[in-house]
Amino acid sequence: MGESDMLGVIGDIVQDIVVWTEEEVRHATDTKSEISMTRGGSAANVAAFAAPRHPTRFIGCVGDDLGGLVVDRELTSHGVEVRLQRRGDTGMIVVIIDEDGERKMFPSRGASGLLEEVEPKWLQGIKILHMTGYSLQNEPTASSVIGAARAVKDAGGKLSFDVSSTGMIDLYGQDGFVDLMVELEPDYISANQDESEMLGLADESGPGPLLKRLDGVLLARAGKDATRIMRGCDVLATVPVKPAEVVRDLTGAGDAFNAGFLSAILQDTGPVPDLVAAVESAHALARRVLAHAGATEGDDVSLVSDPA
Repeated sequence: MGESDMLGVIGDIVQDIVVWTEEEVRHATDTKSEISMTRGGSAANVAAFAAPRHPTRFIGCVGDDLGGLVVDRELTSHGVEVRLQRRGDTGMIVVIIDEDGERKMFPSRGASGLLEEVEPKWLQGIKILHMTGYSLQNEPTASSVIGAARAVKDAGGKLSFDVSSTGMIDLYGQDGFVDLMVELEPDYISANQDESEMLGLADESGPGPLLKRLDGVLLARAGKDATRIMRGCDVLATVPVKPAEVVRDLTGAGDAFNAGFLSAILQDTGPVPDLVAAVESAHALARRVLAHAGATEGDDVSLVSDPA
């Protein structure tokens, strides 16, 4: 596998403080819970999940502090080639997970929003660059990530874009978000059902009007329901989701989907990527992550394949 086959991931990296409540929240007193601190950030999660499967480089910004040192070492332990700028304070997100596995998130992005222009050599050899909507929240990170995406596309690489959240769409502005997607021309777009409907990409009946303006492949995720693969106004395939036997919490499942899909695409040696097989790989990795607490697939990361 050559140096030009690398997956690049750029954007948010933080420390997650994850709180699993073991009973209903008791106001003004203690609530029984389990708490851990882990590496977080959607982009960083994708890199950590992808690296055991395919050469992966992460580009982001952390503080020159203990938190930055910890997340750097943690990503490196997964085999990620880490390229970090350092300024400000490392970002943190408090994630509260209820007894049903649903999450409430309280982010303080910190240094994740301070990424400045990326060195050109950090982008060399990247075949696909993955970015997230979260990276559009703050300047200078938004402009730096967009600049890196354009540079990779200009060099003949491809772009993967995860919409990330409806909150990010509102914050950036729906029209501006849509216009940016059209301008960047992502080759792969990953969005859950709420995001797809909000942006006019797709709804329950099928492709939406925005897809007419995009040439890329949309991966319309729908949780436990089938993932639709779309291009323009065409539904290329509908891929069923094998039920997860264990659901510990939902943190990182979407990131695992993206990592599984992109790794499979990059490993596909056929003349045309097998999108259905790649989505099945994405589902398989997401199932592994659902079975563990936090954005992790457990201790046995050597098991890098899972029956779809």
